[in-house]
Amino acid sequence: MKKDIDALINDLKSEPLNRDLSSLEAEVWEQIDARNSTGFVGTPAAVTTNGRFFATPAVSRTAAVALAIAIGLVVGLFGAPAPSSSGDLSVFSVDAPYAPSGILG
Repeated sequence: MKKDIDALINDLKSEPLNRDLSSLEAEVWEQIDARNSTGFVGTPAAVTTNGRFFATPAVSRTAAVALAIAIGLVVGLFGAPAPSSSGDLSVFSVDAPYAPSGILG
């Protein structure tokens, strides 16, 4: 078996064509037109591949950002600490909400 790619290409060039490729481009365009006429006509934000629906990267990124914002809002609303019941002006008490140890901890 030959391993030299140049020798393989030269051998292939010397052999006659085993099929007619003159109408290949027309056949390909016919298949593309047949697919487009029977399939889903997608919007710029949608791509169809073999009957399956896919979103374009811009739509996917927008959906990811919207999901991240929604998760951030939920965590921010429900993850906030409960307000302290002690008075705000009790700076030297043990349970002072604005003491540096309470803010940093």
